[in-house]
Amino acid sequence: MATVYLCIGTQKTGTTSLQRFMAMNKEALRKQGFCYPGMDFLGFESIYNKRNGHFLAYLSFNEERVRNREEERKKREEAYSMLAQAAKEYPNIVLSDEVIWYQCKKYKNFWQEVVEEFKKINCEVKVVVYLRRQDLVLQSLWNQRVKRKPCITQTFDEWLQENGHKWFPLDYYGHLMKIAKVVGKENIFVRVFEKGQFEGAENSLLSDYMQTIGLQMTDEFIIDKQEVNFALSGNFIMMKQIMNSMPEYLEMDNFMWEELVSASVCQASQNKHEKTSMLSYEEGQLFMQQFEEGNRRVAQEFLGREDGVLFREPIPNLPKWRVNEETMNRDMLTFLVEMFCKYENEIRELNTRIEDLEKEMGIVGREQKKLANRSGLVSKGYRKVKRMIKNGALQ
Repeated sequence: MATVYLCIGTQKTGTTSLQRFMAMNKEALRKQGFCYPGMDFLGFESIYNKRNGHFLAYLSFNEERVRNREEERKKREEAYSMLAQAAKEYPNIVLSDEVIWYQCKKYKNFWQEVVEEFKKINCEVKVVVYLRRQDLVLQSLWNQRVKRKPCITQTFDEWLQENGHKWFPLDYYGHLMKIAKVVGKENIFVRVFEKGQFEGAENSLLSDYMQTIGLQMTDEFIIDKQEVNFALSGNFIMMKQIMNSMPEYLEMDNFMWEELVSASVCQASQNKHEKTSMLSYEEGQLFMQQFEEGNRRVAQEFLGREDGVLFREPIPNLPKWRVNEETMNRDMLTFLVEMFCKYENEIRELNTRIEDLEKEMGIVGREQKKLANRSGLVSKGYRKVKRMIKNGALQ
């Protein structure tokens, strides 16, 4: 029987980096009996290419925004059919998609169906989940909604008051127990997303992840150190909120958000002393109180910690974020420079392509002239022979 390691996030715990790593190292994984199958054949958007577990959480809607459950079923059947073949060759299969953590709530009997379907193809399911402190997740979720589609214009306080995070299970214990009732508590690997709690050879997220699913790091593995999915910080959050409020901007498919993030990262790296929080220290403490008992039980029952401590990093006493008018001109200029540089590079690339096309067209033009000349000579020769025949010179 093959083992399926189903990595369900949660969001904002480095899942994108881990997915990239697995997708880049399929041959090295194969040598250790692991498969990270590609699901491109399912026809999802390109953003899901490395999130090979997306078929489990896939939601399909028709033009009237009505769930197309038949389409969802077909995608899952196609995926299970392919995985059945993989299970015959590999003892371990790794699937990953962070949206499963919350999307599973939208399916009736989600986990029962997952376990039953994998059992049909001779696979047992083990769930891997990374947990991040709830006050940090809260801020990251809001930041992501400002940064990426569907974009929002609400301030953090407005979003919090309107319970904009209700779709995301922050009661970790309650949600884990629902999964455990079907999968079994012994088959859930809970890890904590804190630098000081990562295990493995390098005490990093990657080494912790590999140790969790039973992989050994070798020289064959390629490590892509490119960081992805940065958050917006400082004044750049407000800039994006203003952009999100403009209908013309939204029609341009989130235009310029990448340059805004690049500018934000640039300034954050140069001005580390400007760190802030969307929650005041007192607000953070108050928010976390509601999760104290659940977090204690997660630590004890899933991690075997007698002290009941799940998150060890204290809530930092940072100033609450406010628009910084003193640095606004600097940040705006940084954003404009990032934008100008990107489009200058694109213009250069386009000019190069135009020059290459002109050269190709020039070659084509010369070849066409040669062919035309040859055609003219042939035509001229044909007419000459025809006259000679007519005049009796050729019999």
